[in-house]
Amino acid sequence: MRVIITADDYGMCHIVDEAIDAGIKNNFISSTNVMVNMETFHNAYDLRKKFPHISVGIHFNVTTGRSILSREEIPTLIRKDGTFYPVGDFKRRFAKGLIKECDLEKELCAQYELFKDACGDADYWNTHENSSLSIRTFPVFAKVAKKYSIAATRTFQRVYYDKINLGTKQTIREFLVKNFFELWFTRIRKQFKMPNARIASFNKISKTEGNILVDALIKSKKDLIEVVFHPATDSEHECFGNISTERVKEYNYTSSSDTLKKYKEYGIEIANFKAL
Repeated sequence: MRVIITADDYGMCHIVDEAIDAGIKNNFISSTNVMVNMETFHNAYDLRKKFPHISVGIHFNVTTGRSILSREEIPTLIRKDGTFYPVGDFKRRFAKGLIKECDLEKELCAQYELFKDACGDADYWNTHENSSLSIRTFPVFAKVAKKYSIAATRTFQRVYYDKINLGTKQTIREFLVKNFFELWFTRIRKQFKMPNARIASFNKISKTEGNILVDALIKSKKDLIEVVFHPATDSEHECFGNISTERVKEYNYTSSSDTLKKYKEYGIEIANFKAL
C-alpha cells in the first residue's frame, strides 16, 4: 500500500515552514503545497533545491490574507483594504454573481506566475480552505490549472478514520456528501490525475493518536490515499483558526522517527504525486 503524505500551507509563516521542513527531513512528509501571498513565501525558492524528492504543488489562496493583484485589477474579488473575503463569504458572493469569474481567474494566474518563478512547474494544485469545492467555483480553478498544464489535483473521495457515534442527521448528511463527492470526482478524474481517496474525519479524534490512522489506511485496502497534515511548531498565529493546537500535534507526529517506523512495520510505502 502506498500513501501520499501532504503538508498544506507552505509559505504561511516560519513556524509552519519549519514544521513541514522537519517532516520532510524525517522522510515522512512527501508532498507540500505553497501559498504565494503569505509572509514566508520566499522560503519556497529553496524547496526544490533542499528537497528534490518531494512533490511541490500550488495552494491557490483566495480566502486568507492579501491578494497579489490590486483592487483596481480585481475589484470584485477583494475588500477595500486589499484582503480576501473569508471562505464562506467568498462562496456566497461568487454564487450570487458578486465576484466576477474574470477577477478570480486573473488572481489565480498571477499567483501561479509567482509560484512558477519560485518553484518551477507545479506537480499538482489544490486550494486553501477548499475554496474550489463548489460547482460554480471549481470550473474557474480547473480552467487556470489546465492553462498551465498542471496535471494533478487533490481528491475528496473519502476514507474515514473516526466515523463513530454520529447522530442520525449527521449520518444522513455525510452519506449524501460522500456520495456526491464520489460522483463528482469520478467526473473530475477525466480532467486531472488524483489520489484514489483522501482521509476524512469529523474532528472527534486526532489522527495523531495511537494507531487510528494506520488502522484506517489498512482497513480501506485502497492504494495511493492522500493524508493531509497542517503542522506547525507553535500554536499561535492569526491565520490558524480552529486547528491551532492540532497543528502542533501534527508537527510532533510527522517529524517523529517512530511514526515513520510504524508505517514501515505495517508495510505502508510513502509516495508522492509523481506516483499517480
